[in-house]
Amino acid sequence: MIETMDRPLLVLAGVTMVLYLLDLRGLFNEVRLAYHVLLLFIDFIFLFDLVLKVRTLGTAYVQTPWFLIDLLSCLPVLDVLANGVLSLRAIRFIRGFRILRILRGLRVLRVLRKFPAFEQITKDSPRSESNKKFHRSMNVAMVSLTFVVLVVIVVNRRHMERQFLRQIDAGVVEGADMAYLNLLGGSFEPPRTTNVVTRTVKVNGRDRLVYFNLDRVDQRSDEYEFVLILGMFLTMLFFMYIMAYHQLDVTQSQMRALLNLALPKQVAEQFVVDPGAYDQKSRMPATILFMDFVGFTQTCEILAHNPDQLSAHLEAAMDRLVGELVKHDLIIDKFIGDAIMSFRGGPLVEGDLAEHAYRAVRASIDSTRALKALNDPYFSKVKIGGASSDDCLIGAFGTSARLSYTILGDAVNLAARLEPASAQCGTANLFDEATFQLCAARIDLVWRRWGRVRVAGKSFPVEVFEAFDAAEVGGSPFIATFQSALEVFERNNFDRARDLFLNADHHRPGGDEPSRFYAHWCERLLLNGPPAGWEPVFETHK
Repeated sequence: MIETMDRPLLVLAGVTMVLYLLDLRGLFNEVRLAYHVLLLFIDFIFLFDLVLKVRTLGTAYVQTPWFLIDLLSCLPVLDVLANGVLSLRAIRFIRGFRILRILRGLRVLRVLRKFPAFEQITKDSPRSESNKKFHRSMNVAMVSLTFVVLVVIVVNRRHMERQFLRQIDAGVVEGADMAYLNLLGGSFEPPRTTNVVTRTVKVNGRDRLVYFNLDRVDQRSDEYEFVLILGMFLTMLFFMYIMAYHQLDVTQSQMRALLNLALPKQVAEQFVVDPGAYDQKSRMPATILFMDFVGFTQTCEILAHNPDQLSAHLEAAMDRLVGELVKHDLIIDKFIGDAIMSFRGGPLVEGDLAEHAYRAVRASIDSTRALKALNDPYFSKVKIGGASSDDCLIGAFGTSARLSYTILGDAVNLAARLEPASAQCGTANLFDEATFQLCAARIDLVWRRWGRVRVAGKSFPVEVFEAFDAAEVGGSPFIATFQSALEVFERNNFDRARDLFLNADHHRPGGDEPSRFYAHWCERLLLNGPPAGWEPVFETHK
C-alpha cells in the first residue's frame, strides 16, 4: 500500500502547494469553509501515510530524513483544526498556527525519492558512518529551512503590524478625521473577525471606540509570503532539476567508468539505470564465442623472467580482440587467463538469434584480422569456437555475497569445446551447425563444412563449419575443392579424397591446413585400412 500510494501522494503534494499559493492570492475567500474542509481531508491523507509508515517500517523509516519531512508537512493540520473551532479563533496563539501552512511545501521534497541516488536511503535506515552523516545533515537542513522560513514570515508579519499600528496611533494622536481613519480600516462598528485592535478617538468632543481590522495586515503579509513561498518552491524545483539531470549524470558517468572496468559495457549501463535489474535472469536465444591465444604456454616460458613484457604483449593483443567484440556489441563475459568468453543475447542487446549469430561470426573474423594486423611477435593467432542456441539462461549467477553476469546452457559448453578443436582442426574458427544455418544467407560470409567432430563431454558427434570473409576468399576454388574431397572421404574413397585434399591445399595461397590434415588422415586409412565400425568423425581432445 505504501508503494502504491507514493506516486499519487507526490501529485497531491504538488496540488496542495498550488492551492496554498492560490489561497495567498485570496482566491478562496468566498469559499473559505469548503477550502478548509478540502485541506483537512488532504492533511489527514498525509497523516495516515505517516502513521502507516511508522507502523509498518518502524525505526528503519523513523531514522531517515523522509520521516522528518513527512512529519513537518503534517503539522498544518493544527492550523485547520484550530481555525475550524470558532471559540478558538480569537486566541492570538491559535491564530499563529497559520504560519504552519508553509510546511505543506515540504511535501514536494518527496520527489527526491524518485531519484536513483536516494532510492536506498528511502528503504534502509543508516548503517555506515557516511550514511549516518548524510541523514544527520539532511535532517539539520530540513529543520533549518523550516525554522528560517517561519522566522522570516513571523518577523515580517510583526513588522507590518507594527507599521500599521504606528499609522493608526499617529492618526489618533494628531486628531485625524474619521475619513483618514476609515482609510486605515477604522470603524465604529465591530467587524465580524476577531483579528482587531481598538483605539479611543474624540469625535464631536466625545470619546468613541474605533475598531481597526488587522486582516489587511494579513493580506499584505500574504502577498509577501506568496513571493517568498513561490521563490522557495521554484528554487526547490530548480535544485531537483540539477539533481536529476546534472549532478546525477556526473555521478553516473563516474560510476559507469568504474563499472566498465569490472562489468560488461551493456551490464554496466543497465545497472546504472536500474540497479535492481542486475540479478534478474532470462531464458533467451544467444550465440557464444570462446577465444584463446595460440602458443600462450610457450610464450610464458620464453618470457618467464620478464613478466612485465609478457603483460604488455598480452594486453595489446587482448585490446585488439576486445575492441572488435565491443564494436559488434557482444557482451564480454569474462577473461580466463589468456582466453575471452563473450556472447550476444539476452535482454541487454537488441535483435533475434540470427542477428546474434551474425554479429558473433563477424566479430570472430574481424578479431582474427585485427590481431594479424597487430603483428605481435608472441600473440598472432587465436583459437575461436562458437555455438548458438534458442534456449540459454542469462543473468547474474553466484552467491549472495558475489554475483557475476554470465550465460549458462548446452551451447556454452559446446562453444568452449569447439575453441580448442579449431586449433586441432587447423581452422581459424569453428562454429556449430545452428550458427551456420542462421548465417548461411549472409552474402558477406563464405562457409565450408569441415566435417563431424566428437568433442569432450559430448556423446554424439556434431557437424562443424568454418567461416570466411567473402571479400578475402573471393572466388578461390579451394573451398569448393575441399567440399568435394570431404564428400568423397565420407564415402570411404580415401585415395580419390587424398588427391582432392592435396589439390585444395595447392589452390589456397599459403596452403590450407585442414586439407593437409585430411590428406594425412586418408594416407593412414589407406595404409592400415579403416578399423571396424569406423565413421568419418574426428575425436578431439581438451
